[in-house]
Amino acid sequence: MTPSLAATVVAAVTLAALLWWGERTASARARWALKPATSALFLLVAFLQGPGSAYDVWIVAGLALCAVGDVALISRERSWFLTGLVAFLLGHAAYIAAFSQRTSLAAPDPLAVALVAATGLGIFLYLRPRVGRMLVPVVAYMVVISVMLAAAWTVAVAEPGVSGRRLLLAAVLFYLSDITVARDRFVTGPRFLNRLVGLPLYYSAQFLFAFSIGG
Repeated sequence: MTPSLAATVVAAVTLAALLWWGERTASARARWALKPATSALFLLVAFLQGPGSAYDVWIVAGLALCAVGDVALISRERSWFLTGLVAFLLGHAAYIAAFSQRTSLAAPDPLAVALVAATGLGIFLYLRPRVGRMLVPVVAYMVVISVMLAAAWTVAVAEPGVSGRRLLLAAVLFYLSDITVARDRFVTGPRFLNRLVGLPLYYSAQFLFAFSIGG
Protein backbone atom coordinates (compact mmCIF):
# COMPACT_ATOMS: atom_id res chain seq x y z
CA MET A 1 0.00 0.00 0.00
CA THR A 2 1.38 3.40 -0.99
CA PRO A 3 1.78 6.17 1.62
CA SER A 4 -1.06 8.17 0.04
CA LEU A 5 -3.39 5.18 0.18
CA ALA A 6 -2.41 4.43 3.76
CA ALA A 7 -3.02 8.06 4.77
CA THR A 8 -6.42 7.98 3.07
CA VAL A 9 -7.41 4.82 4.91
CA VAL A 10 -6.32 6.29 8.26
CA ALA A 11 -8.30 9.45 7.52
CA ALA A 12 -11.34 7.37 6.56
CA VAL A 13 -11.23 5.33 9.77
CA THR A 14 -10.91 8.54 11.78
CA LEU A 15 -13.82 10.23 10.04
CA ALA A 16 -15.97 7.11 10.30
CA ALA A 17 -15.29 6.95 14.04
CA LEU A 18 -16.24 10.62 14.41
CA LEU A 19 -19.39 9.99 12.38
CA TRP A 20 -20.19 7.02 14.61
CA TRP A 21 -19.92 9.32 17.63
CA GLY A 22 -22.00 11.97 15.87
CA GLU A 23 -24.73 9.39 15.37
CA ARG A 24 -24.42 8.41 19.02
CA THR A 25 -25.12 12.00 20.04
CA ALA A 26 -27.71 12.53 17.27
CA SER A 27 -25.72 15.44 15.86
CA ALA A 28 -27.13 16.62 12.54
CA ARG A 29 -24.09 18.84 12.09
CA ALA A 30 -21.78 15.83 12.37
CA ARG A 31 -23.83 13.89 9.80
CA TRP A 32 -23.78 16.71 7.25
CA ALA A 33 -20.06 17.29 7.71
CA LEU A 34 -18.75 13.75 8.06
CA LYS A 35 -20.88 11.54 5.80
CA PRO A 36 -19.95 13.36 2.58
CA ALA A 37 -16.31 13.55 3.71
CA THR A 38 -16.09 9.83 4.45
CA SER A 39 -17.73 8.97 1.14
CA ALA A 40 -15.31 11.26 -0.66
CA LEU A 41 -12.47 9.19 0.76
CA PHE A 42 -13.65 5.89 -0.72
CA LEU A 43 -13.84 7.72 -4.04
CA LEU A 44 -10.32 9.01 -3.47
CA VAL A 45 -9.09 5.46 -2.81
CA ALA A 46 -10.68 4.39 -6.09
CA PHE A 47 -8.87 7.10 -8.06
CA LEU A 48 -5.57 6.45 -6.27
CA GLN A 49 -5.84 2.84 -7.46
CA GLY A 50 -5.64 4.09 -11.05
CA PRO A 51 -8.91 3.00 -12.68
CA GLY A 52 -8.44 2.03 -16.30
CA SER A 53 -10.50 -1.01 -17.30
CA ALA A 54 -14.23 -1.14 -17.97
CA TYR A 55 -14.61 -2.95 -14.63
CA ASP A 56 -12.84 -0.10 -12.86
CA VAL A 57 -15.00 2.56 -14.52
CA TRP A 58 -18.22 0.80 -13.48
CA ILE A 59 -16.96 0.45 -9.90
CA VAL A 60 -16.12 4.16 -9.76
CA ALA A 61 -19.62 4.93 -11.10
CA GLY A 62 -21.14 2.73 -8.40
CA LEU A 63 -19.10 4.41 -5.69
CA ALA A 64 -20.07 7.87 -6.92
CA LEU A 65 -23.77 6.98 -6.97
CA CYS A 66 -23.52 5.56 -3.47
CA ALA A 67 -21.85 8.77 -2.31
CA VAL A 68 -24.86 10.68 -3.67
CA GLY A 69 -27.14 8.26 -1.84
CA ASP A 70 -25.19 8.82 1.37
CA VAL A 71 -25.86 12.55 1.27
CA ALA A 72 -29.53 12.12 0.33
CA LEU A 73 -30.20 9.77 3.25
CA ILE A 74 -28.96 12.27 5.82
CA SER A 75 -32.42 13.86 5.70
CA ARG A 76 -35.45 11.98 7.03
CA GLU A 77 -37.73 13.62 4.43
CA ARG A 78 -39.53 11.15 2.15
CA SER A 79 -38.41 12.91 -1.05
CA TRP A 80 -34.77 12.76 0.03
CA PHE A 81 -35.14 9.12 1.01
CA LEU A 82 -36.50 8.31 -2.44
CA THR A 83 -33.61 10.21 -4.02
CA GLY A 84 -31.17 8.19 -1.96
CA LEU A 85 -32.99 4.96 -2.80
CA VAL A 86 -32.72 5.67 -6.53
CA ALA A 87 -29.05 6.65 -6.24
CA PHE A 88 -28.20 3.44 -4.39
CA LEU A 89 -30.30 1.35 -6.80
CA LEU A 90 -28.31 2.80 -9.70
CA GLY A 91 -25.13 2.18 -7.73
CA HIS A 92 -26.01 -1.50 -7.41
CA ALA A 93 -26.77 -1.58 -11.14
CA ALA A 94 -23.30 -0.15 -11.80
CA TYR A 95 -21.74 -2.84 -9.62
CA ILE A 96 -23.66 -5.51 -11.54
CA ALA A 97 -22.31 -4.05 -14.78
CA ALA A 98 -18.81 -4.17 -13.27
CA PHE A 99 -19.20 -7.81 -12.27
CA SER A 100 -20.32 -8.65 -15.79
CA GLN A 101 -16.86 -7.57 -16.93
CA ARG A 102 -15.32 -10.30 -14.77
CA THR A 103 -17.50 -13.27 -15.73
CA SER A 104 -20.71 -14.10 -17.59
CA LEU A 105 -23.80 -13.46 -15.48
CA ALA A 106 -26.07 -15.24 -17.95
CA ALA A 107 -25.94 -18.40 -15.85
CA PRO A 108 -25.56 -17.31 -12.21
CA ASP A 109 -24.55 -19.79 -9.55
CA PRO A 110 -27.75 -21.75 -8.66
CA LEU A 111 -26.94 -21.89 -4.95
CA ALA A 112 -26.42 -18.14 -4.91
CA VAL A 113 -29.76 -17.53 -6.59
CA ALA A 114 -31.62 -19.86 -4.22
CA LEU A 115 -30.11 -18.45 -1.02
CA VAL A 116 -30.37 -14.81 -2.06
CA ALA A 117 -33.98 -15.27 -3.23
CA ALA A 118 -34.96 -16.99 0.04
CA THR A 119 -33.28 -14.26 2.09
CA GLY A 120 -34.88 -11.51 0.05
CA LEU A 121 -38.32 -13.09 0.41
CA GLY A 122 -37.90 -13.28 4.17
CA ILE A 123 -36.88 -9.63 4.38
CA PHE A 124 -39.77 -8.62 2.12
CA LEU A 125 -42.31 -10.43 4.32
CA TYR A 126 -40.77 -8.72 7.36
CA LEU A 127 -40.98 -5.23 5.80
CA ARG A 128 -44.24 -5.60 3.84
CA PRO A 129 -46.63 -4.48 6.61
CA ARG A 130 -44.44 -1.45 7.38
CA VAL A 131 -43.47 0.19 4.09
CA GLY A 132 -46.86 1.66 3.17
CA ARG A 133 -46.75 3.74 -0.03
CA MET A 134 -43.07 2.91 -0.47
CA LEU A 135 -43.84 -0.68 -1.48
CA VAL A 136 -42.98 -0.36 -5.19
CA PRO A 137 -39.63 1.45 -4.80
CA VAL A 138 -38.64 -0.84 -1.91
CA VAL A 139 -39.43 -3.98 -3.93
CA ALA A 140 -37.51 -2.60 -6.93
CA TYR A 141 -34.55 -1.87 -4.71
CA MET A 142 -34.64 -5.31 -3.12
CA VAL A 143 -34.65 -6.97 -6.53
CA VAL A 144 -31.63 -4.99 -7.73
CA ILE A 145 -29.56 -5.46 -4.58
CA SER A 146 -30.39 -9.19 -4.63
CA VAL A 147 -29.19 -9.43 -8.22
CA MET A 148 -26.03 -7.54 -7.20
CA LEU A 149 -25.34 -10.03 -4.40
CA ALA A 150 -25.99 -13.07 -6.60
CA ALA A 151 -23.76 -11.57 -9.31
CA ALA A 152 -20.91 -11.03 -6.84
CA TRP A 153 -21.31 -14.63 -5.68
CA THR A 154 -21.13 -15.79 -9.29
CA VAL A 155 -17.87 -13.87 -9.74
CA ALA A 156 -16.48 -15.45 -6.56
CA VAL A 157 -17.29 -18.93 -7.89
CA ALA A 158 -15.63 -18.13 -11.22
CA GLU A 159 -12.63 -16.52 -9.48
CA PRO A 160 -11.94 -18.58 -6.35
CA GLY A 161 -8.95 -16.46 -5.37
CA VAL A 162 -8.65 -13.40 -3.12
CA SER A 163 -10.19 -10.95 -5.60
CA GLY A 164 -13.37 -12.98 -6.00
CA ARG A 165 -13.77 -13.46 -2.26
CA ARG A 166 -13.21 -9.73 -1.70
CA LEU A 167 -16.02 -8.84 -4.07
CA LEU A 168 -18.38 -11.30 -2.42
CA LEU A 169 -17.51 -9.98 1.03
CA ALA A 170 -18.12 -6.40 -0.13
CA ALA A 171 -21.50 -7.35 -1.58
CA VAL A 172 -22.55 -9.24 1.56
CA LEU A 173 -21.55 -6.34 3.81
CA PHE A 174 -23.44 -3.89 1.60
CA TYR A 175 -26.52 -6.12 1.68
CA LEU A 176 -26.39 -6.40 5.47
CA SER A 177 -25.89 -2.66 5.89
CA ASP A 178 -29.01 -2.02 3.84
CA ILE A 179 -31.01 -4.20 6.22
CA THR A 180 -30.06 -1.79 9.01
CA VAL A 181 -31.13 1.15 6.85
CA ALA A 182 -34.51 -0.50 6.24
CA ARG A 183 -34.93 -1.14 9.98
CA ASP A 184 -34.02 2.47 10.71
CA ARG A 185 -36.53 3.79 8.20
CA PHE A 186 -39.47 1.42 8.50
CA VAL A 187 -39.25 -0.63 11.70
CA THR A 188 -37.50 0.88 14.71
CA GLY A 189 -37.13 4.51 13.73
CA PRO A 190 -33.84 6.42 14.02
CA ARG A 191 -32.07 4.37 16.70
CA PHE A 192 -28.35 4.34 17.26
CA LEU A 193 -28.15 0.54 17.21
CA ASN A 194 -28.99 0.53 13.48
CA ARG A 195 -26.15 2.99 12.78
CA LEU A 196 -23.79 1.25 15.22
CA VAL A 197 -24.03 -1.89 13.09
CA GLY A 198 -24.78 -0.40 9.69
CA LEU A 199 -22.07 2.23 9.33
CA PRO A 200 -19.06 -0.11 9.71
CA LEU A 201 -20.70 -2.63 7.36
CA TYR A 202 -21.45 -0.01 4.73
CA TYR A 203 -18.09 1.75 4.69
CA SER A 204 -16.19 -1.53 4.80
CA ALA A 205 -18.14 -2.63 1.70
CA GLN A 206 -17.42 0.55 -0.25
CA PHE A 207 -13.72 0.55 0.58
CA LEU A 208 -13.46 -3.11 -0.45
CA PHE A 209 -15.05 -2.21 -3.78
CA ALA A 210 -12.65 0.71 -4.14
CA PHE A 211 -9.63 -1.49 -3.44
CA SER A 212 -10.78 -3.98 -6.08
CA ILE A 213 -9.89 -1.43 -8.76
CA GLY A 214 -6.74 -2.04 -10.75
CA GLY A 215 -6.44 -5.62 -9.52
